[in-house]
Amino acid sequence: MNNKLYVFFLLSLVSINIYAANWQAQAIKHLNGGSAIVQNPSGQIIFSHNAEQLMVPASILKIATADAVITHLGAGYRIKTEFYLTSDNYLGIKGFGDPTLVSESLALIARQLKINMAKQAINGNDLKGFLLDSSFFKPQLKVDGQSQSNNPYDSSVGALLANFNTINVYKSKNGKITSAESQTPLTATAIQLAKKLPAGKHRINIGQDNDLALRYFTELLQFFLKREGIDIPLRIISQVIPDDSRKLLLHQSQPVSEIIRKLFQFSNNLIANQLLIVLGGIQKGAPADLDKGKQVVAEFLSNEIGLAHFTLQEGSGLSRKNQFTATQMMKLLVHFKPYQYLLRIDNKRFQAKTGTLKGVSSYAGYFISPLDKSYPFVIMINRANWKYHRKKVANILYQGLFID
Repeated sequence: MNNKLYVFFLLSLVSINIYAANWQAQAIKHLNGGSAIVQNPSGQIIFSHNAEQLMVPASILKIATADAVITHLGAGYRIKTEFYLTSDNYLGIKGFGDPTLVSESLALIARQLKINMAKQAINGNDLKGFLLDSSFFKPQLKVDGQSQSNNPYDSSVGALLANFNTINVYKSKNGKITSAESQTPLTATAIQLAKKLPAGKHRINIGQDNDLALRYFTELLQFFLKREGIDIPLRIISQVIPDDSRKLLLHQSQPVSEIIRKLFQFSNNLIANQLLIVLGGIQKGAPADLDKGKQVVAEFLSNEIGLAHFTLQEGSGLSRKNQFTATQMMKLLVHFKPYQYLLRIDNKRFQAKTGTLKGVSSYAGYFISPLDKSYPFVIMINRANWKYHRKKVANILYQGLFID
């Protein structure tokens, strides 16, 4: 190599090193005291900043809950809801925390109940009312970080609930109230609550009143049963299903893998904590509660993932008491890799989960490289000026690693 070429070669190396330092410096600048880590498919750390600093993870914590649920229960596990005929002619319903009992599934349940009653020569119109058994969960479970607002993400968990313990209504300027969902009927509870609201579209959180949530569940099921020709009075008893009751139907949810896909898609806090509590009840015994769920997930993170010195307060990321490092989240992502496909793809670059609280902006998942290889990454900013700050950092890292 002649002298001129050698000098050019050296200058090129300096230029490359300067650029590499530049994009890394830009990423660190936009982290604003936060933390980030990126690992290549071989397990080598290729970018790290403040990775051992405990941070509030916000909704990226849902990955931990999802991983624990799939590991313990299996991706194909289905959450059951049982239906009985009691000896004194009530339709008994025992809930086990299925978070996907929405209007469409209640309509299918009503149709199947009609078929099964006919097979067992039961006249549904002779039934006296509904007996609701929520004993699998401890009542009125409060999640840290959940406020008393009317926002759906503040809705409370429960063993038996419909439409995520929310009601979606529209109120016109002249006061007319209609359902904001074509598949959901307008019930008496919906009308009563909507009367107090201004004109416009509203999603009402009813989960903080357990009796109201159970009444709304029953109103919906009553409507769909009536549509099938089974007219049961709206008489509600809350108690454990008697032992001498006859089973009419075992309804099962979608596989938990599909529930988790929706959890990631909509970042539904209620689903996350429902799954956490269901897992606790299955592993530690009924009645299920947050403490049992937290214990199971914490043991999973310690024993399966190898984490230590973290704080787990609940399963959705609502609580600011949750504390994890970027390195710990990285270990989790490596373990969760077989289920990467459940996360949303963003801009063909990221398959990841966002997390947002006031002043907290996080992002964790996998960079999709131009060669279709996955690079797990974690970004946690606890002094974020705006929630999309994480995307700025993610794009700087992606651009520096794979494009420029």
